[in-house]
Parts: sequence; C-alpha cells; structure tokens
Amino acid sequence: MRCESTCAQARSARVALSCLVALFISACLAEPIDWGDVSYRRSQLGDPDTRSSVLSANLPFVTGAVAPCRRSIRTASGDSDLFRVWWTARSDSSVALAMQHSPDRGASWETPFVVETRDRGRRACDRPAPGIFYDAARGYLHLVYFIEAKDGAGVFFAHSMDKGGMFHSPVPVVYGNAPVAASVAANGDSVVVVFEDPNAMTPRIGIVLSHSTGHIFEARASATPDDVPGVEPWVALDHRNVTVWWKPGETASGKSGDRIGYRVGVWR
Repeated sequence: MRCESTCAQARSARVALSCLVALFISACLAEPIDWGDVSYRRSQLGDPDTRSSVLSANLPFVTGAVAPCRRSIRTASGDSDLFRVWWTARSDSSVALAMQHSPDRGASWETPFVVETRDRGRRACDRPAPGIFYDAARGYLHLVYFIEAKDGAGVFFAHSMDKGGMFHSPVPVVYGNAPVAASVAANGDSVVVVFEDPNAMTPRIGIVLSHSTGHIFEARASATPDDVPGVEPWVALDHRNVTVWWKPGETASGKSGDRIGYRVGVWR
C-alpha cells in the first residue's frame, strides 16, 4: 500500500510539473498583443512630422560635427516643453545623435546634448530619421534610432527621466545591417517601439514592448501580417491599446500613393 501511495504521488507530481511546463511554453509562445484587422485610410494632417523651417532655425553647432542633417529633425512636445533631435554628420561620414530642449515652446533653446556617438557607418545624412516621444506627465523622453556601432548595426532605444538632462545607456531593440526607420510611444513605465524589420525578406513591421520603461523589452512580435508589406511605421499607446500605422510602400507602378495602413491591438 505504501508503495502504491508513493507511486501515485510521484505520478501526480509529474502531471503537475508537465502542466506547469505546458503553461510556461504556451505563455512564451502567446502573442503579446491581441490584434484587430488591418485597415487603410488616406494620409492626413498629423501623420509623422517632416522638416520645419521654424524648428530647424538656429540649429546649433555640435562639437566634432561638420554639418547637421536638417531633414532628420524630429520633434516632441508637451506643456511648455519642446524637444528636437537630429543627426549631425562627422568628417568621416559617421553621425552623432543630438538633442535640444526648449522650456518655452521654442522661444529659447538650451545647450544641445549629444545622446549617441557610437556610429561607425559611412552613410552621413543618408539614413532614417530618429524617433522621439515625450511623456509630459512624467518628464520622460524616449528616442529610437538606427546606427552602425562597432559591436553591431541595429535599432537602439535610449531614454531620459529628467527631460533630457541625462540619458540611460542605450538598449538594443533589434540587430540588422539594413538601415531602418523606427518609432516609439509610451504611457508611464510602458514603452512600445515599432520598426522596419531589418532581417525580413519582405517589408514588414516589428514591435517590441516593455513594462520597465525600456530598460528591458520583455516581448516582441510582428505588427503586420506576413502578407501585408509595410514601411516607415509609427505608433501610439493609450493605456493597453496599441495603434500602429505604416506606409504600404511602392506599388507595381512605382508610386507610393497616399494610403496609410493601420492596425489596433490590445496589449495582453
């Protein structure tokens, strides 16, 4: 009887362990976002910003650089704070990423801060613009960008928790040699980054997610289905609701058109 009882307990333990392993594997394989259907609309005012003659005015000289990449200027704002970030080319055709803060909506600008200097590429200004997001409620500034660093090319994420006064060490989002565009959005400690997948055979959009202010990206997935090509993405995060937009890319006639693809999902 004692042997039968012991064997039964062992079988129960093995079954319980198997169930735990199955649940763990299932959780790991589950999609982090419950996506809705892909939809399309025409491009409209409010889609990603482009070069502004106001925001590029009086762009400061950055030590060690020879020329700013004016078309790469991107901005974010909240309350009276305004931020601009841009690539600045160096004499060897690598770049540095510069950021500048205005406390009064652009009436005056503080001394520029060089966020990233590790690029060793030779593309100069021929590269995707950085992505930027400002959380005015907390004073958090988030950046994403592609560089060709000594230890590998790819998309990196950097953030500041004091309005750009100091940035934490950059965190890799995805490695890949192809220069790709990326975008970032946040809600408190939750951060999402979308990017053109540099390792995909066809144009597609990847996404990574973090509940730890981007110190670690705990989950990653595809934001577009395999049969839906997309480039130049941008993203918004409203609590648990994630919206990703993208450009479908060139048509067979070679024209990109003005259609915008988008998809809404719920972060599980």
